[in-house]
Amino acid sequence: MRGRSIVAAVALLAVGLGSSASTTAAAQAADCLQPAVQARWDQLGGAAGALGPVAACEQPTATGSFATFRSGAVYWSQATGAWDVSGSFRDLWASTGWENGPLRYPTSGENATARGGVFQNYQGGTLYWSPGTAAHSVSGSFLRLFASLGYENGFLGYPTSQEVPIRGGVFQLFQGGVAYWSPATGAHTVSGSFRDVYARAGYENGCLGYPATQEVPTTGGGVYQQFQGGTAYWSPSSGAHALCGAFLAAYGATGYENGALGYPVSDEYGVAGGRRVDFQRGFVEWSQATGALVNRTIASVTAPAPAPAPTPPTGAYYPNCAAARAAGVAPLYRGEPGYRPALDRDGDGIACE
Repeated sequence: MRGRSIVAAVALLAVGLGSSASTTAAAQAADCLQPAVQARWDQLGGAAGALGPVAACEQPTATGSFATFRSGAVYWSQATGAWDVSGSFRDLWASTGWENGPLRYPTSGENATARGGVFQNYQGGTLYWSPGTAAHSVSGSFLRLFASLGYENGFLGYPTSQEVPIRGGVFQLFQGGVAYWSPATGAHTVSGSFRDVYARAGYENGCLGYPATQEVPTTGGGVYQQFQGGTAYWSPSSGAHALCGAFLAAYGATGYENGALGYPVSDEYGVAGGRRVDFQRGFVEWSQATGALVNRTIASVTAPAPAPAPTPPTGAYYPNCAAARAAGVAPLYRGEPGYRPALDRDGDGIACE
């Protein structure tokens, strides 16, 4: 990372020369470190502690200073004080640009969590590690959302990825779901059965767009979640399904899940001459000739739903997702013609979503 000093090299040599040499090394370390950094190193056990002996003397950064040790480093700034960084957290921090990156300086040491992991706070976010997830950071709107949901003790669990830029926003994977953010919607999660529904609809590129709320409890033990372009519904007896555009408007005219139709029990699908969604107590159907029918009562839906995607031929091969989309067959589900693991960006069984 940064070069070793001659003084530090002498100190390292002295460590291996017996008790009198160790005393000399300690004295040289005291000359090599400023009080705040040395105090943190001493707090962690000095040369015999977690960081080990000095590897390079303290040197300045643009806004602070740091010293490196055999098993880590201690960073100091006027705003944060002196804190140690080591192991997976140091590797992750390095990959983001050290103190010059978005995380900036550490503001705490490592802290154990109740679920067998550790976290460490930085000016620009928090780093998390667990045996099953490795080290990842959570920051900004995602960190505020993560906090509101109980951090790693909530349903999201630990982060399993860094933030990933996508069309119009970003997402981040967690053990229990996915967090999405866009300028228009802010940060919200999609999890459980709604995550499957969202995948079927094409994620943020489909009719639903980005999530606009968290899940909201509703009648009959069900829940719904609003998106930019539609709403996902779930109940114990109906499962999870989403409605967009004209079908959602027709559903709303009947009172949504509290009305005559109850919950949706299917996604939108093609029928002869049109499209249809089935509900617990009826259906909404659209056709060019008749418009939308709700329980065989004409509803004010005039705009057609998208035509069903063509079925790819047996043995279809698409070199990339652009080709699959151009053929009108994306997304591709595991087992469908044309699906390949190489096209499945997150290994969830859905390619080119």
